[in-house]
Amino acid sequence: MASRSSSELAPAVAVEAEAVGGSAGAVATLPFPGTAERGSLGRPGDVRGRKLRRLLLGGDIVALCCAFVAAQLAFGALAFSDLPLLLLSIPLWVLLAYGHRLYHLDSYRADYGAADELGPVLQMATLWSWSMLLVLSAVKPSHVPVPQVALFWAITLILLVVLRSGMRAFAKRQVWYLQNALIVGPVDEASTVLEKVLRHREWGINVVACVERPGDKITPSATEHLLDLVPVLGGDPDIVELVHRLEVDRVMLTPALSESRRRVEVVCELSELGIHVDLVPSWSDVVGTRFEVNEMEGIPLLTMPRPRLMKSSLRLKRALDLVIGTAALVVLAPLIAACAIAIRLDSPGPVFFRQRRVGRDDRHFEVFKFRSMYVDADSRKDDVAVLNFHGGGNDSGMFKIREDPRITRVGRFLRRYSLDEVPQLFNILRGEMSFVGPRPLIETEDRQIEGRFRRRLSLTPGLTGLWQAHGRSDIPFEQMVNLDYLYVTNWSLWGDVKLVIRTVSAVVRGSGAY
Repeated sequence: MASRSSSELAPAVAVEAEAVGGSAGAVATLPFPGTAERGSLGRPGDVRGRKLRRLLLGGDIVALCCAFVAAQLAFGALAFSDLPLLLLSIPLWVLLAYGHRLYHLDSYRADYGAADELGPVLQMATLWSWSMLLVLSAVKPSHVPVPQVALFWAITLILLVVLRSGMRAFAKRQVWYLQNALIVGPVDEASTVLEKVLRHREWGINVVACVERPGDKITPSATEHLLDLVPVLGGDPDIVELVHRLEVDRVMLTPALSESRRRVEVVCELSELGIHVDLVPSWSDVVGTRFEVNEMEGIPLLTMPRPRLMKSSLRLKRALDLVIGTAALVVLAPLIAACAIAIRLDSPGPVFFRQRRVGRDDRHFEVFKFRSMYVDADSRKDDVAVLNFHGGGNDSGMFKIREDPRITRVGRFLRRYSLDEVPQLFNILRGEMSFVGPRPLIETEDRQIEGRFRRRLSLTPGLTGLWQAHGRSDIPFEQMVNLDYLYVTNWSLWGDVKLVIRTVSAVVRGSGAY
């Protein structure tokens, strides 16, 4: 499916942009440059999904074959007599993978990755490996290679996760991975969606325009802000015609449209074209993903189970914190020592920085961090308050500054890779923090939180969480507080595992680290 550069799009959308107060000059450069090359792909359809499925399938086959060879060589020579079993079982893997939608969810979910598929891949690798053991025990009852199959299972699981992640990383660097998108709905709601999309370039979503339909409430300030990023089209344009003209792959309907009667005709028309449609519900900030899809005589029902913090799961969470925290301190001891020496050599002052934070059930504690600023940083806070990109100076929201002049040379490196947070392992062992949980706030930030958002204090604050895994300091204070609320109301141990994996990816990218 072809796409065009911003200069080619400008004539097509400039007139419609004027309908909501814009001009041809307001048509900005598209978030992703260089999309014009997609025109060589020719055939319309789900280009990203089609090509990525082939890559993932190839990666799976390579992983299975390499695991088989490695397990054979680990226990002696390669047994060619077992090769037919491998060749016959690979189609079984492909069928099971299709049944678990391991080749299709990347097309629908922009943020899908290793953290989301670890569970299904673990189930698949276990089922597939031990099924082969059963077959071998039937073929060779005198020799059941349990240790060999156990090694085969472990290698298979590791290679599947690594190769599938590698294939995605390769795909995200290709032009065909980009999906042109329209956001349909009032500008104030479209701005919220667009902000999240632009924060995550790794999703590969290229918003080419936002569309306001008749009756949508136009917010002048939001319109002015949005026109700085993408063109806003008014005048009741035909969505289907726009999809063809701008070669759109995905349409995102904001709450005002996704919950109106007009959504029916729009969704039906787009579905017939094979366009991905995302419906953004108005209750997403309250419910998150905590619901089950049911049916009542053809009517889809989204049933919300009651949020429960089971004591047994919380005890297991604490036990894991102790075990993993102790092991992490032992393994990271050389790194901690190296960071301490570097801080000492770089600037005068203590190695560690302590700050009073608000923890679970409103209990206060001192959080440990490596010092990343000069010792006079607090006294200079008022001088740099105007640089706070979240706004509010020292009085409201979070205090975050890009290229903060108070940060030391070593401190900038520590923050880039979140190494300044490593001493919080001591807080974890003391029970004041957990590996995953809501962000521990300073007292001035905590006093700004009211109502249902106070529920964030019902869980132990974490070294990482939804806020850290989805953008860190780039996320405004209000959204961060809501993410913490969603974490508490949707909490599960498996969710913690996925957040840890997502955090590793965020740290490697270095996004939002200031």
